[in-house]
Amino acid sequence: MSPTCSHMPGERALHRGNAPVEDYGRTAMTGFDFDSPTVEWLRSRGTARWEDVAEGVIPLWVAEMDFRVAPPIQQAIEDMVAKHAYGYPRDNGLRHSWAAWTKKVQGLTVDPLKVRYLRNVLSGVQLAIRTYSAPGSPVIVPSPAYMPFWKVPGLEGREIISVPMVDSDLGWTLDLDGIDAAFTKGAGSIILCQPYNPLGRVFTADELRGLAGVVERHHGFVISDEIHGPLVPACEKRKASVPYASVSEQAAAHSVLVSSASKSFNIPGLMTAFISLFTDEQVKLWDQKVHPLDAEGATTIGMAANKAAFDSGQEWLDAANCYIHDNAVWLSETLADQLPGVSYRIPEGTYLGWLDFSAYELPASPGEWLLRHARIRLNDGPTFGPGGEGHARINFATPRYLLEEAVDRMISAINDR
Repeated sequence: MSPTCSHMPGERALHRGNAPVEDYGRTAMTGFDFDSPTVEWLRSRGTARWEDVAEGVIPLWVAEMDFRVAPPIQQAIEDMVAKHAYGYPRDNGLRHSWAAWTKKVQGLTVDPLKVRYLRNVLSGVQLAIRTYSAPGSPVIVPSPAYMPFWKVPGLEGREIISVPMVDSDLGWTLDLDGIDAAFTKGAGSIILCQPYNPLGRVFTADELRGLAGVVERHHGFVISDEIHGPLVPACEKRKASVPYASVSEQAAAHSVLVSSASKSFNIPGLMTAFISLFTDEQVKLWDQKVHPLDAEGATTIGMAANKAAFDSGQEWLDAANCYIHDNAVWLSETLADQLPGVSYRIPEGTYLGWLDFSAYELPASPGEWLLRHARIRLNDGPTFGPGGEGHARINFATPRYLLEEAVDRMISAINDR
């Protein structure tokens, strides 16, 4: 373990090294060093992930990375700052960069002229509910689900029909019969998360085709949040999730894709996203029903950073996905050895792990218990809705020394309770 001194009773310090902030610490294997960020530097950035916890608490909750961004992204931002480019944004070609990236990496054909810019993915989800489903029709949300999915439909006056995910020997799967029943009850749309936050599933093309068949029978609509799409951790071979719209013409015709470089390239604070539309009718409805004041909000610097990510960030992303994969495997092996009662599957996508503490009879909100007794902050399972009781979500896109210290604290707290 890297920390060598103590600044709190009974805790090893989180300080690590004196590497300069601007030093990327190049390594022979990947060309990037994801181990070097220090706690002092991470706290100095003033982000909610670190500022909203007490000193000495290890924050593995908010879905962002504890890594420096890809050099091309940093350079693009610095270039904009040097030019004092703080005015209203114009189309800088981001939609073309996104279309080229998703075609090359994911095999999805996107017409750049059918892409619309947004301030964030959730605004796209809300506007898609408004635009592509009947007023008042319920929205299907598989559960457990990303926390804001429980709030967004209500902003459009919609009820939610929760359909629990199925925990099988094959992993978490969509309950197609439950989704079929929800559409039969009058639901007009479903929010899909691919890859799935918080469970880490990356649905296969066959699974998505199965969903498409159900949606098509009911003339429903799919709002596919694919912000984690590039985050399919692996080292040997580049991987990416299967876009819902890529599995068939029918799937594309009854869906939209909402995404951003923000999660996969670690720039969530720059407030830029986009929605990909796939038919002329979708474009017509969007342009008729969505007022510019509702959709505007993408930032000048955010658009520049997103474009740099898709144009020039792949080498960094591949290295980050490999590092995250190694962290996920280490976490699995350590829990199996030291806390075998914690149920955890290595996620197929995202940098988020879903931990089941039920065997240890912790409170229904284990995240709160771990914050008090282990001084680590995870996302509490109940905040993800039905099925979250007894669970917590851990973010392992962090330097290994921090992950090791957090897991050491978790092991000690549970064993000493």
